[in-house]
Amino acid sequence: MIASSRFRAALVLAVSYVGVALPMFAAWEVAQLPLYTIWAEQGVRASLWAALHCTIGDAVLAFVTILGALLATFVASGWRRFRGVAAITVLAGLIVTAIVEVLSTQWLGRWAYGPLMPVEPLFGIGLSPLAQWIVVPALALFLLRRALARVLSMIAPTKETRVHD
Repeated sequence: MIASSRFRAALVLAVSYVGVALPMFAAWEVAQLPLYTIWAEQGVRASLWAALHCTIGDAVLAFVTILGALLATFVASGWRRFRGVAAITVLAGLIVTAIVEVLSTQWLGRWAYGPLMPVEPLFGIGLSPLAQWIVVPALALFLLRRALARVLSMIAPTKETRVHD
């Protein structure tokens, strides 16, 4: 019973996190449209459809990464702090984003960067999607820091559970 209430608390926080992050992801997706070729090649309607599709993908990834980070705290006491959960969430999002960007732009041809997209030189990954997965999760987690601290204290109450590290 205790484990299910802890898991339920983690689920509620994950849904809250997605609710806070979703508008930020949507705004970012729309703002970065001119950095992709779809903006010039297929017009506004296709671009907005792509932004909606990507925002839904961002929401799913956000849910999975925060839930994974919270579940990791069930077994790894060293991560039971705001910084630990934030680090796992951001890092997991960055890794998945980098993989998806490389696969989609270089192997599958699902989308392409326009001339305005800055790319990192090693793998040719667009800097805007990478920045998105640093800024949006960090800001959303910051806004939810007190709720996160409450959930962490429910998951495993310890002296290490703090709102601010």
